[in-house]
Amino acid sequence: MSPERIFQILLGVGALSGAWLYGEYRQSLASSAGDSSREAELQTQNTELTVELDELRDEIAQLRSLLKNGPYPIPDDLISFVETDNGLIFTEAPHAQIASPNKLRNTAERNIEFAYGKDGIEKEEFIFERIGLIPPHARLRVQWIAAEMTEAKGLFDLTSGKILLSENFDPMSIPDSGMLVHLLTRQILFQNFPVQGFSDSEEWRAWQGIHRGAAAAAQARYLKRRSASEEVDWEDAAEERETLLNSLSPAFQGFANFPYLEGHDYAKLAYLKSRDAYREIFKSPVRSTLPLLYPNAEEAALIKSAVPHDGQIGALGLRLLLDPHLGNETSSELILQYSNDYYHEPDEALVWVIEMKTTEAATHLKKALLKIIPSENHKITQEGTGIRVTIQP
Repeated sequence: MSPERIFQILLGVGALSGAWLYGEYRQSLASSAGDSSREAELQTQNTELTVELDELRDEIAQLRSLLKNGPYPIPDDLISFVETDNGLIFTEAPHAQIASPNKLRNTAERNIEFAYGKDGIEKEEFIFERIGLIPPHARLRVQWIAAEMTEAKGLFDLTSGKILLSENFDPMSIPDSGMLVHLLTRQILFQNFPVQGFSDSEEWRAWQGIHRGAAAAAQARYLKRRSASEEVDWEDAAEERETLLNSLSPAFQGFANFPYLEGHDYAKLAYLKSRDAYREIFKSPVRSTLPLLYPNAEEAALIKSAVPHDGQIGALGLRLLLDPHLGNETSSELILQYSNDYYHEPDEALVWVIEMKTTEAATHLKKALLKIIPSENHKITQEGTGIRVTIQP
């Protein structure tokens, strides 16, 4: 019998046996209250029970150690649920592995570099600071890793397509099983709709929003099914992560929660239409965050620029920039008139070009940006539906 199967059996039997033996001990203790002649016998039983449980814990710990170097035994019922729920099959056998905290952290950092490039996150941090989207010295890399690691029972490795589970992952816990469903959903989507990289961070945010949003929706469906027949307390599972995000800038909170709010709703809407509509959002994914923010909006047009561009702030970034100053309703009205944007850095200056659908919307946006961008060395001009922001170093 494989170590993985033994681990599953021992874990289940150990939990049941421990609970039963302890219950028997407590029952004996209650029935013999006041009978001093039984006290020595009960103490002996308690000692024997403690020894048995300690030996079982040692065996489970040894098997956990073995599993670190091999695949983690994924329950068949979870695999079946994920395949049925997504209307897909795994093209390769689902693969998960127990990983140390250090390996999980390294995976989180690799995922960042897969999405942004080696120093792309630092470049985006610099751009975001210059336009006033995030405060100075925000250290986006550190914040993203912290958000990924806080209360994480596992991560999906974008470079290998594997699932890494934390050492404290509990297969008997319903919330932990729900997280494994989340990760398995990401894995089955990654296998069926592989991606090699992203042209810029806006395309990455749209892709991440769709895939993580779909995984979050699948996780919610699984937990709802389990909670229908069992008492499950899973609503506060992300409390520590929320506490962390609340200590960071509103813009970072918006980026971090985007897949679990707008991405979740976007994937769920397609899921409710039909399985074909659901699979289509992965087969032909949008490359802009705009349709995820406003499902009825047309996707932002492809960037048309006579000069090379370094990236985009995107619809989500622009909304997070405007929200604190204009309010959600007014900023949403403006974003619905957003067409596209790009930025580049000639001679160390930052040039940010935004294209709106109407001249009136461009004028409104220009007035807002004049109050928002925190630099005395900026120049904001308008030509028809286009806005040009130049910020000198």
